[in-house]
Amino acid sequence: MNTVKIDKYFRGMIAHRGLSGIETENTVNAFVAAANRSYFGIECDIYASKDNKLIITHDDTLLRLGMLNIYIPSYQYEEIRRFTLMDRKTGHLSDTLTIPLLQDYLAICKTYQKHAMIELKDNLSNDNLEKAVELVEKFHDLNDTSFLSFNDKYLSHLRKNYPDLSLYYLSGTISEKVYDLCEKNRFHLDVRADQIDEAFIKRLHLLGLKVCVYTVNDKDEAEKLIKMGVDYITTDILE
Repeated sequence: MNTVKIDKYFRGMIAHRGLSGIETENTVNAFVAAANRSYFGIECDIYASKDNKLIITHDDTLLRLGMLNIYIPSYQYEEIRRFTLMDRKTGHLSDTLTIPLLQDYLAICKTYQKHAMIELKDNLSNDNLEKAVELVEKFHDLNDTSFLSFNDKYLSHLRKNYPDLSLYYLSGTISEKVYDLCEKNRFHLDVRADQIDEAFIKRLHLLGLKVCVYTVNDKDEAEKLIKMGVDYITTDILE
């Protein structure tokens, strides 16, 4: 299996949780698979473990990927790293697939010169947010990293303490409230692809803000969005 190539030249494809259309999402395998291709950036999701290590997982349980009904953040990382995940290619649990740390992902992004797109999930403290920035400074590059979240409080804390960070507000819809939030805080927008329109893109561009859309796996839809003027497209399989 391989990626689906779009016809238009576009330098803004973001690999969603790594190359998750081929490899198990949010694993080292998925990140390396994306890094070896033409993606501009690679997206991941982070939670904090019980011992405040920043771990990469989209879900807070292992039901979907590990066949265990456990709450992942209630475990220390030394325990978490022993849980195996399901190989997307075989449908079976694999001893080689485990939940990585944020620094594992960042090292891959740095080695392959990919933009890091880090989604901040639900259980993070302000200390966790600041630790994430420290890890980016140590293992990658703040100028080649964006943080994104549905939680505007996370983003506001980062904006206050790190004024020059690239921050994206995640939203399922567009509205004047979303526009005002982005304008006031200089948040870029990451929005569901079926909600955006060309007029809203232009309004944000006039503010100097960028627009990313998620999650697009249809080639024709991606090409339509590129024509509309989006800056980035998050995808599982397109390239």
